[in-house]
Amino acid sequence: MAWECGDCNVREDEEKGVAVDAVCHHCGKPLCREHQVIVAIDEAFAAPPDALPIPGNRSAVHCDSCNKTHHVRATLLEGIQG
Repeated sequence: MAWECGDCNVREDEEKGVAVDAVCHHCGKPLCREHQVIVAIDEAFAAPPDALPIPGNRSAVHCDSCNKTHHVRATLLEGIQG
């Protein structure tokens, strides 16, 4: 089954190098690599203030509209798109 990007409606196509390989952390929309917005540290994965630091990746993929709604001032990761 070929996935379709929820932002641009492009269909996944291995021959053309199009991959729909992530979903938005908030709305669950499938996203092609061109339309993935990666928030470096998503507060949803933050540890409680009195907890020991938790190692690991706290980044999350978002669509553009959810990023603008929920993470206006967030640091974004670049260079993830393939």
